[in-house]
Amino acid sequence: MCRRVNKKTMEEHLNQLAESIIALLVFEERFESVVDEIPQESRFAVADELKSLIAKDLIRPVRALDSNTNSGVLFDSDRLSDYSFTLTAKGIAHLENNMKGR
Repeated sequence: MCRRVNKKTMEEHLNQLAESIIALLVFEERFESVVDEIPQESRFAVADELKSLIAKDLIRPVRALDSNTNSGVLFDSDRLSDYSFTLTAKGIAHLENNMKGR
């Protein structure tokens, strides 16, 4: 038996902070820049949401700023200010789907 799955129903619903972060990370951005762009949220709330988005594979760390090297999949979650971040392919797809829905 074959079941069709509507991709729209599988799409994850994110809170406003998560959506704001995703919109900011189309291009590579430092953690501090993301915090500065969302002044109504504490840096701790932004950090928690950023970690959650990494766990959901919507964003990823790009570069360790102190050594200017690619961070790959490993990063120190207690030192987010040492990294820059950007969207993954899944994050870009999420952003595109939300733009189509408007």
